[in-house]
Amino acid sequence: MGPTFSRPPWRAAGLVLLALYLAAGAIYSFVVTPQLRFTDETKYLELSHNLLHGPGYSLDGVHLTAARPPGYPFFLATIEATGGGGSAMRFAQFILLGATVLLVGRLGPGSDRPAGLLIVTVLVALYPVLFYLSGTLYPQTHAGFLFVLALTFLTAPTRGPGLNLATGLAFGLLILVVPTFTLTLIVVLAAAWMLRLIRWRDGFLVLAGASLFIGLWTARNAVEFHQFVPLASNSGANLLIGNCENTVPDGGTGNIDSSRYDREATALGLDEFQRDRYYRNAALAWIENNPGRATLLYFEKAANYFNIYNEYAPSNQAEITPWKQILMAASYLLLLGLLAWRLAESKRFPLTPREKLFLLVYVLSAFTMAIFVTRIRYRLPYDFLVIAVVAAHLERRLRPWLEPTPTKPT
Repeated sequence: MGPTFSRPPWRAAGLVLLALYLAAGAIYSFVVTPQLRFTDETKYLELSHNLLHGPGYSLDGVHLTAARPPGYPFFLATIEATGGGGSAMRFAQFILLGATVLLVGRLGPGSDRPAGLLIVTVLVALYPVLFYLSGTLYPQTHAGFLFVLALTFLTAPTRGPGLNLATGLAFGLLILVVPTFTLTLIVVLAAAWMLRLIRWRDGFLVLAGASLFIGLWTARNAVEFHQFVPLASNSGANLLIGNCENTVPDGGTGNIDSSRYDREATALGLDEFQRDRYYRNAALAWIENNPGRATLLYFEKAANYFNIYNEYAPSNQAEITPWKQILMAASYLLLLGLLAWRLAESKRFPLTPREKLFLLVYVLSAFTMAIFVTRIRYRLPYDFLVIAVVAAHLERRLRPWLEPTPTKPT
């Protein structure tokens, strides 16, 4: 009788570690019970509450709106409809984070990766900003799950019409959560086609699937407001915040002063759709009148995508304390260091098409997001691409210690 092989319990260890991570998330959600700390959290809750108990998709409880993309408020409303409050909503986000970790464990190249889940869970645990983000009512955790789900479908080894449509539906839901992923979808499809991961007809089916949910919401807006609003009526405001005389590359809504435009819009008596067009036109006019400054600002914002620090509004200084900023910076530098190590070994271990796709999308997303505003929070769903590449290489390099070892027959 030949030798047998012991099977190291790497998958089981990964599941145990992930369960402990989610248990910490549950304690954070239900015991620590963080209060609402940011303005956007209140707005998302108001939209969710009014969907169930008010007139519908409304911020003020009186008038219907299209001011925010609907994906995340509908997600919160689903939890609230089952009797869950803020703690349940936060824990649901930790569940989504856990599901994302499971998907990323299978997202890297190679089919036989027994330690993939364990390594990804360790990397996520060493990147605590993802834990912190899941404990807030921000949509990036939700977006990260949908993004990784869509990429899991897209990079499946065998494709068919059904899988292409499922990929598109996942992207469509993602875009209804964070509309800037519309540009990411184009980048992903173009890069995947160039790397021969998909065919052009696959891309058309993906776009068709993504258009379904976007089309339904656009039809809702057309019926309710007699306006063509594909996603939300705040794109003009976001464009203006990122492109005006007071824009700073590492700033956000809370510390970029656009109040002059708000006062002018109010004085003109504009409704939310007229305001949206007014803000967009003001941003485009500033770019046209200041081409040099606008170009420099664009590349500064693209560089800020990879920043370890952002400026925060004075109202958030007490929450974003120096030690949190240091921890966030150090953990991102660690992740980038591991990525640099992977790239340094690319001659010995050439990048696979899948790794090339992830890294290409990661870099190019800086330039799509720089059209508006780049923030660390907005980048976090994309950081799973780096985690996938690093985790796959770590398992590749650790394989001699991970392979089953022969044991003598009994």
